Amino acid sequence: MWTTLQHWLDSIPASSEIIQSVLMIIVLIALRSILLSAHFRSHPDLELEHKRRALVVSRNFTLLAVILCLAMIWAAQIQSLALSMFAVAAAIVLATKELIMCLSGSLLRAITKQYSVGDYIEINGLRGRVVDINLLNTLMMEIGPNPLIGQLSGETLSFPNSLLLSHTVRRDNILGPFVIHTLEIPVPIHLDSDAIIPDLAAVLEPMCKPYIKRVTRYLDTMQTKKLFITPAAQPRITRVPFDDKVYKIIVRFATPLEKRLEIQQAVLDEFLRVQYRLLNPKP
Repeated sequence: MWTTLQHWLDSIPASSEIIQSVLMIIVLIALRSILLSAHFRSHPDLELEHKRRALVVSRNFTLLAVILCLAMIWAAQIQSLALSMFAVAAAIVLATKELIMCLSGSLLRAITKQYSVGDYIEINGLRGRVVDINLLNTLMMEIGPNPLIGQLSGETLSFPNSLLLSHTVRRDNILGPFVIHTLEIPVPIHLDSDAIIPDLAAVLEPMCKPYIKRVTRYLDTMQTKKLFITPAAQPRITRVPFDDKVYKIIVRFATPLEKRLEIQQAVLDEFLRVQYRLLNPKP
């Protein structure tokens, strides 16, 4: 019987899958109606709520059966379509990989609030102040070119937002109007640090003293409101070994953002004077 039905379906000028699908849907709907009618006749005293529940359950089972049967009938076509869609999707991803990464980096920046316009940032060796952000890249005014120079060079830098997915972003002004600034000064190994640090401290501490109380209050407020772990506002000068040619003096101070470069330059100027005196002692 099934062979005869299959021959009959093949003789009809239409896709066998379409005919099988239509017949299957008709049979399942008819079967549902027959079973429901038989159930209601055998239970004439069923409450309306139970009848409604039987209708809903039978409808859901019928829908599930239709989906499963359609999937079995159209399995070969679905498999071919899925492979074609996968190939197209893979080609699109490969062709637009950088674009997708830029959009993903832009989304990451927006969600995590890594930086915004006006912030001082450093990423992958690029330092600058952000002036524009779009979905694909970030534009900033360059700071430098020397790492010890914190002033704008007058040139712009642009980097794709995809860098945010693979590189660390350093942000200077996370504390708003104030900044904790760290300065590294390489010193020739034969110069005595005890002859340098007191002179640097004599310049640094008076310049930072007017702001210490304000910065301390602000840091305490930030720690309470945003649960930040904030450093001390007192200026500090430390020394660390580096290699057999130089050691480094680390200068760290808290100051209003607009005073950072002024204090840094004053410390560097004093270091150069001290270094000159040590390298050229008077006879």
